[in-house]
Amino acid sequence: MAQTFDTSRPGTVFWRVAAVLIAVQLATGILAVAFTFWYASDHQRALAEVAIAARLDAVAEEIEGRVSTLEASQFTDVFRLDMGYRFPDPLTILDLGGTVLDVFYPAQDAFEGVLPDESVQPIIPDILDSDDVLSDVLVDASDALLEGGYAMAPLFDEGGFLAGLVLVQPLSQSMDLELMDTRAAFRRSLRTVGILAIIMALLLGAGMTWWMVRPLRSLTRSISRIGDGQYDESIQVKGNDEFSELSSAINVMAVRVARSIEALKESDRLRRDLVANVGHDLRTPLAAMLAHLEEAERFNSEGRAKEAEDAVGQAARQGSYLSALVDDLFELSRLESQGQKLRQEPVPIGELVADAIAGNQGEATKNGISLLADVADGLPLLTADGTRLLRVLNNLISNAIRYTSDQGVITVKAVSLAHQIVLSVTDTGVGISAPEQARMFDRYYRGEGARTRVSDATYKGTGLGLAISRAIAQAHKGSLEVESTPGEGTSMILTLPVR
Repeated sequence: MAQTFDTSRPGTVFWRVAAVLIAVQLATGILAVAFTFWYASDHQRALAEVAIAARLDAVAEEIEGRVSTLEASQFTDVFRLDMGYRFPDPLTILDLGGTVLDVFYPAQDAFEGVLPDESVQPIIPDILDSDDVLSDVLVDASDALLEGGYAMAPLFDEGGFLAGLVLVQPLSQSMDLELMDTRAAFRRSLRTVGILAIIMALLLGAGMTWWMVRPLRSLTRSISRIGDGQYDESIQVKGNDEFSELSSAINVMAVRVARSIEALKESDRLRRDLVANVGHDLRTPLAAMLAHLEEAERFNSEGRAKEAEDAVGQAARQGSYLSALVDDLFELSRLESQGQKLRQEPVPIGELVADAIAGNQGEATKNGISLLADVADGLPLLTADGTRLLRVLNNLISNAIRYTSDQGVITVKAVSLAHQIVLSVTDTGVGISAPEQARMFDRYYRGEGARTRVSDATYKGTGLGLAISRAIAQAHKGSLEVESTPGEGTSMILTLPVR
């Protein structure tokens, strides 16, 4: 089906393209004509000066033929009237001494658009003693010697001797008259260029609109289908122009949208799984706690006080684990909610590391592990939530103790790099394999029991520590990453921006 375009609406692409083309072509045409006129103006002025020189020479011959001697009494009324029709500027007759014999102003109706002004007094050029003046006609339309320019021709008597001079000064009206046709032609050229520019712009605008809008409409239809949920819609990419780049970008966008939809579906599935997992994690310690309490009640009724006391202790430990699990879930939920605000306070890095080591030194010593601090001098203060950062370090050091054997070393290091504080907890433990590194920040992941120095029965962590630690780092616009080599040890790296 052929494409049709409604050009009657002023908001269509056609009129925008046409307007731009008209402006560009008008500007180009006007500049071309203007530059041509400018380049030719010197030549035109030279031709105008030649024409004025010829006219003035003819007037000089006329004066020589009609006046026998250069005396004011020889200038009859008819002669005066005739001289008013020769030039649109004042015409002056001078004797050889430069004395003005008479000034003839243009007649009232002699030249169209010229109003005679008898208040204008000619200026006599100071070159009367020049040999050029005595031999030929001089024309200078510039303002170099006299403002307004001048034209001068010699007058000879019947014997052929120089008798006087005829002067036209100023020369501005005469030059305007000579250049009138040239300027009229310039205006006609501008009008012609303008009309042709508009016609060509409309034609080119229609063609360019058809060429530009056709692929745009195809893109619009494809985008509409993508908006309707057809994320497998693919736009055919042709060529290497901007339209092909736009088509490629839309195809990439459609793929990303499809992936986002799948990610949302996966997130919803994970949310349901999380609810199920949390329910299971809460149900298991609750069931165990109830079972221990029932055993304690039975032992007590049988008079077995020691067994009853042990059962109550087991129930208490299950209750503590349950309480810690609920606290961790609430903490993780608060950190992941966008409305959660951290407490902002100055945090000295050295004190933060010292507090973390002091809190874990007893456990490390108990297990034969050296816990060391390596804090660089002159570290800037962090503006952060100190309590939560201490929790991160405690959790990282606790995990390092769990995975480090006797005689091992754990080092807590703090340095400043490019407006960031980098805190690292490095151990000499068994390391973490690549598959475990990919999962270690997942909720409820406790690591492989085979590589820990304590059994899962002894270790009562909730499996949320690293997830909470990374959430705290991200809430501070930082990051928490792991670097590990199996058999050599692990480094947990906390990076925080300095603000």
